[in-house]
Amino acid sequence: MNTARAWAWVAHLRTGGTTPWQEFAPGDPDSAASSADALLPGAIQLEVVRRLNLAADPAGTADPRHRALVDRVLAASAPGRGQPDLPLVGVLDDTRFGPPPADPAALPDDELLRMTVGVLAELALDLDPGPEPEQRSPLPVPWRRKWAVVGDPLIADRTRSDLVAAGRRPGLRSPVALVVADDLAAMLADTWTWRVRHRVTPSWAWWVGHWARRDQLPPRVDLAAVAARWAGRVGRERVHVLVGGELPASLLGTAVDLRADPLSADAGELLRRVNEVLRVLVRPERHQRLLDRVVVPLLAGERGTLPGVPEAQQEWVRRRADRLVGELSRAGYPVHGELASLRPRNGCGPTAAGATGALDVALRALLATRTIEEAR
Repeated sequence: MNTARAWAWVAHLRTGGTTPWQEFAPGDPDSAASSADALLPGAIQLEVVRRLNLAADPAGTADPRHRALVDRVLAASAPGRGQPDLPLVGVLDDTRFGPPPADPAALPDDELLRMTVGVLAELALDLDPGPEPEQRSPLPVPWRRKWAVVGDPLIADRTRSDLVAAGRRPGLRSPVALVVADDLAAMLADTWTWRVRHRVTPSWAWWVGHWARRDQLPPRVDLAAVAARWAGRVGRERVHVLVGGELPASLLGTAVDLRADPLSADAGELLRRVNEVLRVLVRPERHQRLLDRVVVPLLAGERGTLPGVPEAQQEWVRRRADRLVGELSRAGYPVHGELASLRPRNGCGPTAAGATGALDVALRALLATRTIEEAR
């Protein structure tokens, strides 16, 4: 009877149901299915499917693409270290072998996230568009100014793209270096996010602690050192430090907002965990392609609070920001904006990305894969 009830619950979930296992009654309308010759899916897989159904638009759960996604989850195994496939509590509870039965609703979010990340990584492999054909870099425009954008990596990437989109490709005359910046706490978060988008796996807390223990800034946001290197190449007067606001039109002929548009802390944590799986499945070049063309686009709507500096490192960030302001002030570079804005705003308020938030993002990303598969 319990086995039949379990298969009825599986059928309930496969048709978009959201009733928890302990509340599911055999007399429910969807409880007419059973299977005698198949293995019952594990508790982790079943709870992930229930959470997927909760996160989905109710009308979308009847879509065959949703059913295919559900079946993919039910057949999956979680990667890495953690709980094995767990049997449902209330079904064959008297067995003396294997892991103890589990109530799906009581499973920790970290275990559900581990399963979801594994499925997302496998789907990314399936959705790999393949290498792009090599394209020749456009020649520089001789009569335009040569420029380089450095500093906060997310702001720099966005600024370069906006300049090219505005028709301001680098030229050959009067080179200028633009050192783009935000407050130091935000720049650290941007740098970690940029690194996660380029295959790294350390957690945010570990990464910040690593630099604090060394009492060094990551090279990309050690702005005094960055500016000094470029001053040696193009001259001090041609190194412009831009703190917030926008790129003045007087420099390159067009005004551009200086903004990073980063992923949320939860999305960054999810991406970090996906990296842990992909790094053992594929070579680095394919790993990067999967991030750039599959996984990160799935997270396009995941904007929100940046990871905040942990309390243990907040004083270090304030001290390094004060030092950075002093070094740039003494160097005498042209400054656009206020160097004082490099000091952390709002007291470096901590924002810890945990399994619960990352799981919510992962479920939305899985649901988004249905649209990608349709487009293909």
